[in-house]
Amino acid sequence: MNRLMGPSMSTEVAVASELAQAVGTAQTAATSDSTAPGDPPMAGFGAGVHQYLNQLLTLVYSKTTTLLAANMVLVSLLLSTRTSIKIGLDNFYIGAVFFFSISAITSTIVLFPRLRHNNAGGLIFWRAILAEGDADKYHAKVQSLTKTAVEEEYAKDNYHLAQTISLKDMLLRCAILLFILGLACAVIGVVWPIIFNHH
Repeated sequence: MNRLMGPSMSTEVAVASELAQAVGTAQTAATSDSTAPGDPPMAGFGAGVHQYLNQLLTLVYSKTTTLLAANMVLVSLLLSTRTSIKIGLDNFYIGAVFFFSISAITSTIVLFPRLRHNNAGGLIFWRAILAEGDADKYHAKVQSLTKTAVEEEYAKDNYHLAQTISLKDMLLRCAILLFILGLACAVIGVVWPIIFNHH
């Protein structure tokens, strides 16, 4: 259950440490490169943030797949034991199946690939890359980038990534809440009667 409710402290510290190292490396590179006076003082910051956000997105996906698997197992278990056990509280049994099913559906929605409404002009998001229509055109655009332009590209994609994480995190929290409600209904409607029927 701890795995479902939130990342471990060591994971958060490791991710924050990696971001700090990326920022420190970027600052060192920026200060040592004096040949390009127009470069931003934090060149490389966008790449570090992009890596950090992708790690957060991967963590969301990892939690979601675990939650989805748990929901599917419990729904299957409840449906398979419906005729073999005597259930006195049918409303709670139905509630457990309902909440587990809705939680599974919500988890599935979280796992949908991230999309971007505007694919034009980007050089990082995969749909924007394919929108160029030709590998040579994309290569030419990448070769013409300055450090400032690179930071702008990362800034755009980082903002979109943050929006995506915010939406998926909200849906994941809803799925976890539905899962907890399903567990409560299962305990009251299934486990509790079984225990008392044996006494």
